[in-house]
Amino acid sequence: MNIEEKIEKNKQNIWQALDDYRAHTSSTEVLDDITDDFVNRLARDNAYAKMELRQLFRTSPVWNEELDALVINGTRTHNPDYERIRKLASDILAPAYEACDKEKRGLLNQAINFFAIPKGEKGAYVRAIQTLAPKAYASHKKRSRIFRALCDELGVSDDTAGSDFQRLYAQFADELSAKKIDFKFFVSLNPAHFLTMSNPKDDKRGCTLTSCHSLNSVSYSYNNGCSGYARDNYSFIAFVAADPSIPETLNNRKTMRQIFAYKPGNGLLLQSRLYKTVGGTYGVQTESKIYRDLVQREISQLEQVPNLWQTYNYFNNTHCTISAGSGFGGYPDWMYQNFGAKISIRQDMADSYEPFYIGTYGLCICCGNEIGNHLYCEDCGDEVDDDSSRCDSCDEFYDDTYPVYNSEGIEIYVCANCRDRYYAYCSECGEYYPKDEVITADDGERICNHCLERRKNNATEDKADKEMVA
Repeated sequence: MNIEEKIEKNKQNIWQALDDYRAHTSSTEVLDDITDDFVNRLARDNAYAKMELRQLFRTSPVWNEELDALVINGTRTHNPDYERIRKLASDILAPAYEACDKEKRGLLNQAINFFAIPKGEKGAYVRAIQTLAPKAYASHKKRSRIFRALCDELGVSDDTAGSDFQRLYAQFADELSAKKIDFKFFVSLNPAHFLTMSNPKDDKRGCTLTSCHSLNSVSYSYNNGCSGYARDNYSFIAFVAADPSIPETLNNRKTMRQIFAYKPGNGLLLQSRLYKTVGGTYGVQTESKIYRDLVQREISQLEQVPNLWQTYNYFNNTHCTISAGSGFGGYPDWMYQNFGAKISIRQDMADSYEPFYIGTYGLCICCGNEIGNHLYCEDCGDEVDDDSSRCDSCDEFYDDTYPVYNSEGIEIYVCANCRDRYYAYCSECGEYYPKDEVITADDGERICNHCLERRKNNATEDKADKEMVA
């Protein structure tokens, strides 16, 4: 598909998404204002802006040109192949095997069994590892890290970029952690999916995964970020839909979505906040890790490099800052501590990756001109019935509203009266949550459940570190 064909397909996808978006909501005033000028420019801008990413994604066997997305499911992933794990482990440890005596070879065979036999008594295999590498094994340690420590002890590790060891170890770690997924995971460049990243407000089927990026509302200034993300160079949207067999759910019934960002060949991946139907970031670490792993594997395979990444919390990291592009009118949620955004740096680019910008100017839905905030430019602003902001709690309009997080963990804006009446301030993260979700901690501070859970996790990690030192 050439660039002009892609632009035409983008137009079709956008108009179809808008029809799907309005299908179950009574709030269509904003959608009714969207014009050909907006759709045509967004379709063209997206086709050119995402060209580099699209060229990379197109090399994947799971690329869907019609959807403009990777569609990853159980046919792309699998459960661990333990025979392959045994073969890879044997190949990696071959130099040590050839250099040792018969007794040590027996221990090496037992050690390999620890990784290559999925079930059964592991005691003898653990003892073999402890004999070969006394510091390699710990009950809480990932098996790939145990194997790496064993390799270090036996002198077969080679950290030279592109070495046979690096290549084989990456395959070994991938296979060891492989897991067949039972859902379809969409990794998309489609401007229609960006526009509908959050489900429509006032959906007759019940509000699910709505946010300040819901396109059919003027309550917030952030939903201009939908077209801002669709027009930048490096962001893509990853999501799960309620029922992929019903195409409209890709546009109006997403149950999870995240913005990722990657500059091809750069080795630096941003994973922004995870939004779910139930809302918030509390308790979503497992899903977030699965989605990140799927994206990392896909990118590494497409760039034909070892899938070896080091992941860090984005907030206050010492490696890099990924800034919002000029004029971006969306909500830069990756910058906030309590949203759990991550950056991952691939090992082959650890010394040469470069930060980049994501998000750019959005487009006025009437005239299609670039604007920084809101859905309407100043010239088209008369289309908006009320320039004030609606309180999401009492539904009245006010000159000023304030961000809080509701019981589903979704950011909403409320008036000062509703904020003070129904919400409480967390002294640790500086955000407002429902009063019953903010408690008094042991030190007397009023903190939210998110910060309480983080304190517990940090305490557990500190305890584990002390036990390892001991």
